Amino acid sequence: MNERRQDRLFAICGIASAVLVHVGLFVGVAGGQAFVNLGSSPAKVAHALASVWVGAYLDLLGYGAFLAFAVWATAKLGGGVLGAVACAAGASYAAVGIAAWCVLDAVEFRAGHGMGTQLATALTNINEALYVGSWFLSAVFLLAAGPLALTSGRRVLGWSAIAIALLNLAGTAAPTNGLAENPVLLWFIWIVWASISLARSEREPAGAAAVA
Repeated sequence: MNERRQDRLFAICGIASAVLVHVGLFVGVAGGQAFVNLGSSPAKVAHALASVWVGAYLDLLGYGAFLAFAVWATAKLGGGVLGAVACAAGASYAAVGIAAWCVLDAVEFRAGHGMGTQLATALTNINEALYVGSWFLSAVFLLAAGPLALTSGRRVLGWSAIAIALLNLAGTAAPTNGLAENPVLLWFIWIVWASISLARSEREPAGAAAVA
């Protein structure tokens, strides 16, 4: 596989990661993820579980695609120590996100089958805590990737990464605030933007050097 095709493949992974995570969420909610509770009948739970598991599986695929994107993006931006930090943060982000989904799916699976209220509440709180923890890890990724982008001449991509990282850190510090989740959407928009930018402009630095 030549470099240009490889770039396109990993760029697609980045875009797919953002799309799959959101589609998985919507499928899960539409299937009853937000409405199945401890008092639901086994029949209702069984009806909802199919869509819930489909949504969760799409999310898992999304996190897998993000891992591929994270390694590629940091390599395209220059790698080095900051690249290693970004890769580690990206891998941790995906691991925590997958763990959060697994915990939530356990609650959904046991709904209507005798799970106690205290246990269900504890597991739900763990899911929420892991979700908030993933915000922090996405901020670490961006704080490492931002300077790399600036060094490689991609100023807008770099400064936007740093700005979104700071917003995510603020959201992590006050997760109960109604606006805390807004920077998460910016995070996924940045992933899509970075995927397109890095795939299309891989030859720009060399071209600029030639002109200079």
